[in-house]
Amino acid sequence: MLRLAVLLLLLLLSALPPGEAAPLLQLSDAIIDQGRALRVTVRGTLPDGTEVRFAGRRWPLYGAGGLHLTYVAADARTAAGAYALSVVAQDRVLARRTVRVRWVAWRQRRLSLDPDKAALFTPEMVAEEQRKVAAALQVLEPRQRWEGAFLLPVDAPVSSPYGVQSVYNGTVRGFHRGTDFAAPEGTPVRAANHGIVRLAEPLPLSGDAVFVDHGLGVLTGYFHMSRILVTPGQRVRRGDLVGRVGSTGVTTGAHLHWALRINGLYVDPLPWSAEGAP
Repeated sequence: MLRLAVLLLLLLLSALPPGEAAPLLQLSDAIIDQGRALRVTVRGTLPDGTEVRFAGRRWPLYGAGGLHLTYVAADARTAAGAYALSVVAQDRVLARRTVRVRWVAWRQRRLSLDPDKAALFTPEMVAEEQRKVAAALQVLEPRQRWEGAFLLPVDAPVSSPYGVQSVYNGTVRGFHRGTDFAAPEGTPVRAANHGIVRLAEPLPLSGDAVFVDHGLGVLTGYFHMSRILVTPGQRVRRGDLVGRVGSTGVTTGAHLHWALRINGLYVDPLPWSAEGAP
């Protein structure tokens, strides 16, 4: 086994240009559940355009000089199993590790929508929301802005957890991409951590919405609010007021939908509150 490991290391080094050392790749975890994320640290000088590839997706690296960071994730739809996590430059693998994704038994929720709410589920409305979000999140903060564990945005019980399969009026609409809190309309909604507001506007399905950019591709979303109390580009601190609970967009009543987006993929936000970031 030791001889095989040495041989693999020699092969990797021989694939690099003369004088270029293999980067040191460190992971916060080698095993994650569906709906979780892990931190990737790469030390060493990297060519421009170097990225991380994992579970069929390409993930950006943030940083400069000899230290580069990112977060990668497995959402509720990522198949359980072993995946290669690779640091790649110009289709050349600089470093590689194996990460195992564990299966989670997600539940199902069935909801009945009023006709006016159900009518929002059209391809045109979905495309409009995706366009608005993509436009707002084109530029993200390359440095970590958050500190410590994330604050729960409202003081209210969870009414629907992340990951459940959502069935609206008998039609499956995919998995629940955040955590719902059963809070009365008008309840204050607070920023989960320090960051920069990237989106603050009504969306067709998510209603009055806010995205806060915490750096390294980590964002929190606050949806279905009755009021938006921040503007794009505004810097917020952990606990700052960003809006008030409402029932805008596709809802069955007043609540807050809180989301955690990791470089484009939605994961369970509650571990980042209970345990902090990986």
